[in-house]
Amino acid sequence: MFRGWTAALHLLPDRAEPASETPVAGSRATRSPFIDIARSVAALLVVYVHVFVVWLRAGHGRSTPLTDAVTAVVSRPLQLGLQDVGQLAMPMFFLVSGFAMTPIAVRRGVGRFAVNRFFRIVPLLVVAVLAAAAALTAGLHPLTSGVPGAVTPGAVIANITLTNYLADPYSALLGVTWSLLVEVIFYTLLMAAVPLLRRVPRLAIAGELTVVAVVFLPYDQFGTTYRMFAAYTALATIPLIGQIVWAAHTRRIPAWLAGCYGVIAWLLLDWSFIARAGRFDDEGYLAAVAITILLFLVGIFADPYLRCRPIWTFLSERLYSIYLVHGIAAFLVLDALYRAVPLWLAVPAALAGTLAAVEVAYRLVERPTHQFGRRLGRPRRTPSAGDHRAKAVPARESVPS
Repeated sequence: MFRGWTAALHLLPDRAEPASETPVAGSRATRSPFIDIARSVAALLVVYVHVFVVWLRAGHGRSTPLTDAVTAVVSRPLQLGLQDVGQLAMPMFFLVSGFAMTPIAVRRGVGRFAVNRFFRIVPLLVVAVLAAAAALTAGLHPLTSGVPGAVTPGAVIANITLTNYLADPYSALLGVTWSLLVEVIFYTLLMAAVPLLRRVPRLAIAGELTVVAVVFLPYDQFGTTYRMFAAYTALATIPLIGQIVWAAHTRRIPAWLAGCYGVIAWLLLDWSFIARAGRFDDEGYLAAVAITILLFLVGIFADPYLRCRPIWTFLSERLYSIYLVHGIAAFLVLDALYRAVPLWLAVPAALAGTLAAVEVAYRLVERPTHQFGRRLGRPRRTPSAGDHRAKAVPARESVPS
């Protein structure tokens, strides 16, 4: 398997680094079609599994011919476990994050990257957690996870800071936010490694993998909080695999070394599952990670032959809003309509309501705060004489990058 992986990496075309953030409007040449497709399909899978598997099948004991067919044809043969085909979504998000965020951090530097990520993640997270808390307080039932707990100021703060996931058992007012803790851990590793990634990428990646191993090694020695933190740190090996693929794809490290690093990352992840250190003890998750890695490599190889489509761009740009909002909007609409109208009407209405809520969240919260963070993190430069002359000439309207 790994010999084939390294051979495939040798064949990867040396393309420009993919755009992983909202690009300049109309500048499709800067986008990676596969990254957009991967993000979009993963988002759709998350919505699918939460609506049809969690809400409908697990919550109400019902299914549809479509969901039964997907489970029979895809999920059971691939042994994807409790989350059905949705098991493939989170590994894909993590791989894309490692592949796409690494060049952003290397290019922008630690400070600008940190500011950008803060305003990309935190504002919408705060709004979504507050919305979920308000719904729960009103007696409604958005998507939650863990052991139900009281909606208190402390619980809201813990959910916003993601420290709720360091308890065992944990309580999540918004059940999808666990992945953000993995992302934050990966971003921390990435920012620490940026100086070496610019100069000696092979040492930087080796250092990141070493840190993960050192953190996880004493996972059962320092109490529950540390054990949970170590388990989430082990999951950061998945975006690290995405980073490894990026380093090989851009020829910063040889393919054989990428294969070795990939094996080490996989063994660290497997070790954490064998130890059953965290909340992930579903063997289907490891199968999903392996399948997703293969799909990711195929997609990166096929990227030059793919084309950007408006639908993938639309969904990819709204990925974060979809991810955070669907568990509130879809669940509340479904609960309201389930007994009043047939299922074939309730589900489309819930999806339409989700799309409307996503658009509101994207336009009013996600995009403005993200753009503010990018402007805030943009380096200042001293105006030159050429700049003053350029200001005197009317310029074409441009869209901020």
